[in-house]
Amino acid sequence: MKLPEDIVFDPLIPWPVILAIFLALGAGTVWLYLTLGRNISRRRNIALLVFRLVGLALILILLLQPSRREIIPPPVRTRVILVALDTSKSMKQTDEQRASRLDAARQTLIEQRVLGPNGFPLDGRVRMVEFSDAARPVTGSALDLTAKGATTSFHKSVSSAFATLAPGEEAAALVLLSDGHDFEMVNPVQTALLARNRRTPIYAVAFGKQGKVRDVSTRIISSQPYCYVKQKARIAASLRLIGCELEEIQVQLLRNGAVVRSVKVAAGDEQEVPVEFEVVEPEVGQFEYEVRALPVEGESDTANNSALTYLNVIDQQIQVLLLEGAPYWDSAFLQRSLMRNDKFNVDALVKYADRKLRPIRKNASADEFKLPQNAREFGHYDVVLLGREVDGILSMAQITALGDYVREGGGTVIFTRGPAFRPGTAEQLEPVLWKDEAREKVRLQAARMAQVVGPFKGLTAADGSTESLPEMIAGHEADDAKALSAILAHAKDRDGALFPAIVHRRYGSGQVVSIGVDGLWRWGFNPNMEGPNTAFDRFWDQLLLWLLAARDILPSKPYSFRPNSANIPLGEKAGFRLSMRHPDANLRSVPVRITLAEREAGRIMLTPDPGSSSRLIGDFLPEKTGRYQAVAELPDGPLQARFIVYSENLEETEVATDAAFLLRLCEASGGRLIKPDELGKLIKELRNEEIDVAPKTRLVSLWDRAWVFYVIGMLLGLDWYLRRRWGLT
Repeated sequence: MKLPEDIVFDPLIPWPVILAIFLALGAGTVWLYLTLGRNISRRRNIALLVFRLVGLALILILLLQPSRREIIPPPVRTRVILVALDTSKSMKQTDEQRASRLDAARQTLIEQRVLGPNGFPLDGRVRMVEFSDAARPVTGSALDLTAKGATTSFHKSVSSAFATLAPGEEAAALVLLSDGHDFEMVNPVQTALLARNRRTPIYAVAFGKQGKVRDVSTRIISSQPYCYVKQKARIAASLRLIGCELEEIQVQLLRNGAVVRSVKVAAGDEQEVPVEFEVVEPEVGQFEYEVRALPVEGESDTANNSALTYLNVIDQQIQVLLLEGAPYWDSAFLQRSLMRNDKFNVDALVKYADRKLRPIRKNASADEFKLPQNAREFGHYDVVLLGREVDGILSMAQITALGDYVREGGGTVIFTRGPAFRPGTAEQLEPVLWKDEAREKVRLQAARMAQVVGPFKGLTAADGSTESLPEMIAGHEADDAKALSAILAHAKDRDGALFPAIVHRRYGSGQVVSIGVDGLWRWGFNPNMEGPNTAFDRFWDQLLLWLLAARDILPSKPYSFRPNSANIPLGEKAGFRLSMRHPDANLRSVPVRITLAEREAGRIMLTPDPGSSSRLIGDFLPEKTGRYQAVAELPDGPLQARFIVYSENLEETEVATDAAFLLRLCEASGGRLIKPDELGKLIKELRNEEIDVAPKTRLVSLWDRAWVFYVIGMLLGLDWYLRRRWGLT
């Protein structure tokens, strides 16, 4: 019997092996039944033999896997040509024969007969999309498109261009008309993989000049939100340089609009160059400072050459509490240094004998000194200095309150001589646990991150060492530093080994510092310093000012109101926070009025911060650039804050055409970079391109049916049943 043409076998093992197995099993079965079946009639013996042989035959046929060949017709798909037009702001550049890049791209599409004079495609298979941060279908005329995209993201745009295809459509190619700007920073090979997975090559036409663009932009990177009268403040900025390699940039510092300092900065071959100014204000007030880079020759955009910040100058005394349970030279020198410093108002409590405490107040006319009992009373002080054995002065309840003062109230605690309490008493508060063993005769060396901050600037050499200052008596190694701790200074022994010496840590909304060296008082006898302004005095003065500058609360003020930055990029929110020296549960909201050029720009409401009981927060989204002023209305009077909103758009500064990026993108996808006059020929080739429409076949199994296994089971079952019934084993 001839099998139908669409029936084929797909054996699991070679068919000769299957045939050999069948012959071997069949011969064995025939011999077995002819030998054992002598006790029954010939007719019964033949019936059993047939049942067994047919069952075996069916099982072996399963190994041949009989299947039916089925023809699958090719899917009916519509092939379109995606033409993507770049509409980011860089396409506004007029370097294409006095026409913008966008106009030049549209003119090319019309001349190459991709678009008609009305801006619509001449062929229904051409699908127009525009892209910048993503791709969007062009539903109207391409002549109505404008270059207004704030950024260019090629990876996202290519992905979203494919997403514009309808079900049943596929892209024959993706043609990009662009200057190659990309600010998504995704490798073009990875973007090309999106197209290769769809078997869609990318072709590109580059528009614009490919030369270097020259631009200098200025950004404020750090500043002190407030400082004291006659105290040095640091204003640091960063110059972002494009095409200005190996040049000198003239940078000016302006105070309230007038130039007060000018420096020359060597650009070298770096793209980011820091510049820093130190300023001193003799009077109280708020002062506007501007860092301005003078334009370089041929600069493309000068609007981003300057950045502004505000400096608040105060003269309120810092309230300091000093607690010492085991007086030593370090605590005695520290107390005297702070007492003669006009910036500090000091209360001290010193234990000089068993159960005998001596209170000392800088302001002798003040009320009788009372040791704080709770976090609110500790909040009267801006900083608390702890010596040794302070648990002989404070009870456990007071120590707990001191921790709440830091964690919840944003307070500052300094462990001036290492551990201040017995082990296990206040380990959560201490930023580091120090070992009892000490290494003798060590020197302090500022950590890299701390060499430019107040406590060490001017005291250390360029490498952060203090070789010109006396040695410390000893330094203790750190046993366990807490998470989020930062080392401000190391101790260096005479063998050159370094280990932590001064450790800083943010704790809740406050901060703690621990000093693990003995003999810092020796800096008070530095022969290179004359008068009371010794290295010891300046170190402690600048350490306290640096720590308090990072605190929201101003000294002697119940409230502090400030934005998260003095410079806000347009499009980002300005965050405001109102900090309370003493948390007030009744103060649940504070209205804020925001003005721009003396006109109201908006109103917001400050509400409690979920992460702190002593702070209210709120956000404002500016709609325009300029100088803003925010006024928070409090029950005891308004508080003001000022900030600048600026526009930063690299699309209009880094405008050089990146043909190399487009080339890598195209070649990695299987396409190529083409010239404008090749576009029409390419579109024609894509229209006429033949695709594989050959039908495909697949095998549909015929053996995996339930009835087949039922028949096999029935035949073998009958064989077994009848053998038992007729007396065969």
